[in-house]
Amino acid sequence: MKEVVLPFNKFPGVDPLLGPEMRSTGEVMGVGRTFAEAFAKAQLGSNSTMKKQGRALLSVREGDKERVVDLAAKLLKQGFELDATHGTAIVLGEAGINPRLVNKVHEGRPHIQDRIKNGEYTYIINTTAGRRAIEDSRVIRRSALQYKVHYDTTLNGGFATTMALNADATEKVTSVQEMHAQIKKS
Repeated sequence: MKEVVLPFNKFPGVDPLLGPEMRSTGEVMGVGRTFAEAFAKAQLGSNSTMKKQGRALLSVREGDKERVVDLAAKLLKQGFELDATHGTAIVLGEAGINPRLVNKVHEGRPHIQDRIKNGEYTYIINTTAGRRAIEDSRVIRRSALQYKVHYDTTLNGGFATTMALNADATEKVTSVQEMHAQIKKS
């Protein structure tokens, strides 16, 4: 599993949504017996701040609302407490999951950015569609980066993260050279 390493922290004020200013990247590789283990190791190698529990924020676009219920259930099973923005909270509530409601930045305080600054979140899943939603979520992405909160912009990333939470990324770390030596022996 390869993971891109982007030095967003070296570009103050840059939106961590991928754009043309991020043409030069580095990569790390995570190798494991399962996807979850490989993903967890790749995240560890990229200095991700994945935590196994805490409070997660879910704010997803309309097209992701069907699948967010399954993701929320997985996070609850893992031991996370959940927050959600209004639209996402309605969908979760209809499925019997009752997150704490949180305001978007333009909806008044206390809002998402306040809660990030206060250290309330260990994980954020924020999917967007449309120019305005992408621009509105810029402050969330910047704050998550600044306060070292693990952040996914797709539900697939969210599902991968939940799988990786149960994998032991430090169980066995093998260098590429060691892997090649093992292959030659086989």
